[in-house]
Amino acid sequence: MAFQISHVVYAKKYLEQHPGMNADLFLLGTLLPDVRRVTDEVKRKDTHVLHEELNLEFHGATAFEAGWKFHLWCDMRREDILNKHGFYSLKYTTALDSVNKLLEDELVYEKYQNWEKLRWLLNNPPEIKTGLDVAQETIGRWYAILAKYFEKKPDEKTMRAFLWKQRKLRGQIGEIIDALKKLRENKKAVEILSKVSEEILE
Repeated sequence: MAFQISHVVYAKKYLEQHPGMNADLFLLGTLLPDVRRVTDEVKRKDTHVLHEELNLEFHGATAFEAGWKFHLWCDMRREDILNKHGFYSLKYTTALDSVNKLLEDELVYEKYQNWEKLRWLLNNPPEIKTGLDVAQETIGRWYAILAKYFEKKPDEKTMRAFLWKQRKLRGQIGEIIDALKKLRENKKAVEILSKVSEEILE
């Protein structure tokens, strides 16, 4: 699984290869599945276990649905890449899942240039039928949290704020940040995490 900046960077790469796709709706779909991080209205299985087979076949899907499926596919593909390169055998990579995700977000932030436009979209999303039993206000709140997180390249302050808004992570923030500092010093881990966005669509 990846965090949200990384998902945007992955989506950018896909959209560059498929210019006919509605980019705004695709990005909104890509960023929806982790809404579960800020609500008890839905569980992970409600947003992540939806397809018998995960692939990049989007026939008959709206751009929003395609972006949603793309998120799920990328979660799977990212793990394949990390395992291929032996990432989880390295020091400081297995204790807390959020640590490597935050570091990857930090590493890839500058690979996307349209943050201002995306932030506007997230703060002004169209009403979309998701099929989830979750309030539109909750989806709007999740998108607004992401818009704030996307304001600049992540640093300790913005990471802490983003983690605080995810109730299940609040008690781990100090531990996560400390582990992140250690992982950041692991040059091999940094190298592998930097490769994910390059290899995601290979």
